[in-house]
Amino acid sequence: MHRLILASAAALLASSALAQNQTVTTPEGAQLQVAQDLRYAPGALTEAQLRASTRDLFVQDSMNVFRRFARHKTADMVKFYTEALAVRSLQPIQLTANQQMILTGVGSGQIKLAAGEQGGQSYDLSGGVTGGTGIRFFTLTYPDADTVRSRFEAAGFALPVFVDQGDGTEAALATDPGGFPIEIVIRPGAKDNANDGVGVGIAVSNLEESRAFYREFVGLDELPPVEDALLGLTMYPYRHGETTLYLYEVGPGLPANTGSAGIQYVVSDAPFVDAKAAHRGIEVLNPLNRLRGFDLVTVWLYDPDHVTNYFAQVGPSSRTAQAREEASLTQLPPIPRDFQPMQTSWGEPDFRGGWPIDHLNGTPYERPEEQGNRVFLTEEEYRAKVDQLQTLRDRYEAEDEGGTMGQGHWTEMGDANRRTSFLTVPANGRVPAKTEVGQRNADAMRSSWRTGQSFRSWTDFDSWDRCITRGLPTSMFPGMYNNGIRIFQSPGMVAMQLEMIHEVRLIPTDGRDPIPAQIGNWMGESRGHWEGGNRLVIETTNFRPGPSATSIVTRGSPRFNDSPISTEARLVETLTMTDENSIVYEMLFTDPVNYTAPWGARTDWVRDDDYEQFEYACHEGNVQIRNYITADLAARERGEESE
Repeated sequence: MHRLILASAAALLASSALAQNQTVTTPEGAQLQVAQDLRYAPGALTEAQLRASTRDLFVQDSMNVFRRFARHKTADMVKFYTEALAVRSLQPIQLTANQQMILTGVGSGQIKLAAGEQGGQSYDLSGGVTGGTGIRFFTLTYPDADTVRSRFEAAGFALPVFVDQGDGTEAALATDPGGFPIEIVIRPGAKDNANDGVGVGIAVSNLEESRAFYREFVGLDELPPVEDALLGLTMYPYRHGETTLYLYEVGPGLPANTGSAGIQYVVSDAPFVDAKAAHRGIEVLNPLNRLRGFDLVTVWLYDPDHVTNYFAQVGPSSRTAQAREEASLTQLPPIPRDFQPMQTSWGEPDFRGGWPIDHLNGTPYERPEEQGNRVFLTEEEYRAKVDQLQTLRDRYEAEDEGGTMGQGHWTEMGDANRRTSFLTVPANGRVPAKTEVGQRNADAMRSSWRTGQSFRSWTDFDSWDRCITRGLPTSMFPGMYNNGIRIFQSPGMVAMQLEMIHEVRLIPTDGRDPIPAQIGNWMGESRGHWEGGNRLVIETTNFRPGPSATSIVTRGSPRFNDSPISTEARLVETLTMTDENSIVYEMLFTDPVNYTAPWGARTDWVRDDDYEQFEYACHEGNVQIRNYITADLAARERGEESE
């Protein structure tokens, strides 16, 4: 109670002072115009409205965080975050004539980098994550440790040293050039470039008081405590969408770090937040204001340890609103994870049924270069795609009317959607460059899809030409026909029947040991496990080189079927059931022998239990091999005769 009275008194004194001086300058140099006229009139809101949390006012599926640092560190900080950590670089905000806020993207949220440590805040990071109160570290997740290490090395920073956390993850602690710790977590199936969002470690002096603030006032989801083996901490998570705050108690009397970092919430009604805060006696850092030149209304509050909680209401012409509109084309929505499917009789999530992917045919595998990092088409591009696919569908009727049979009967066109590509990793949606070894391996590959090649033996054909396999990961993407996928389950086993090349993937989920590395399979060897009651995670290794990792039959794929696969390749797939008729499929393919970076994709499956898969008698009717060889021989003989 004593603390509450002091907080209310401090807020009253601040308001009185600002009534005479109506402009506040933030540590970043932005000008805040205090806006008493925006406040709700007394009695305008009910007791229930004032007591409710701020959660219903959130308009972004994440929180943003900001990181302040000494100005002379700017170049190193930008290099560290955009190159070593490889978070997305966004267009900066020009706060003043000589001050920028550098924006980086993590999922739908942002890490905002601001140079300058003025403003009466405390910047004490001594003692590491337990050396004081306040925001003490960020947590970012990635799918692959080798890729992270290679990025740090290329950017000229010390390589992170990862340790096994005992829960299927690895973790390392790095420090940004400004001295702020970054916990890097490697989690199979995670999005690259930290696009699962950011975690924020907050050391608190009174755990119950801070938990109540974030649970009852802010309204974040309270999750069960977690143990961080790397940091040796018991942490209490509070989450909104892609962002999780990790509270942990260090006790009273330690130095406070109130300036190095803070939290921003994008809300629909900042004056409403202001009224709720006043009703609860929350301490105010900067009162309700208009941010000059940015079409923003904000209120800056303190948590019990003076961590900045900054609530921003964006207007339609604000830079934030414009950035959100631009980001809406560069960010896939988060995958819903709250649906709980039916269980099989032996207690596993029931994914059985038909999941054909023919509706996806027409979406390119790789993204056209001119579309940059956009995962969605513009409205104009989408309308052009609708027209294009309809023209292709019309070929069937045109051939029928003309008494012919051609590609219109052979190919199956999917539905128009707004995706620019299946690939989402890397951010440009394109298969990464090959290594020198990878390029040599590609040059040595043989296929009927390559130009300028002779055909003298069965060895001049790839495994798909020979009706053996399309291989992985390409078999999980649509071709021009025969796109059926059916899932079967039995205790400890998932089977995926693929219509093309009549293959069945067997995926044990019973925890059995992997097979020896010396054994290689065309489709690799898979092991699966269930997570969260609605996700199947599959890891596949033991690949036998031969098939191409991409296939020209999937629209927008690299040409010539010459994407090599090595014995070091690894494929991680995640199937998340989001309702009884929908699965989100994600994959990340890593092959350090052949490619300079991993690549990954995301697609949406739709249940169709009426889809029928008929026998795919490819080998039985495969006259292609003989025809190519005899035709090539005849051409060579004619050439010799003409000489």
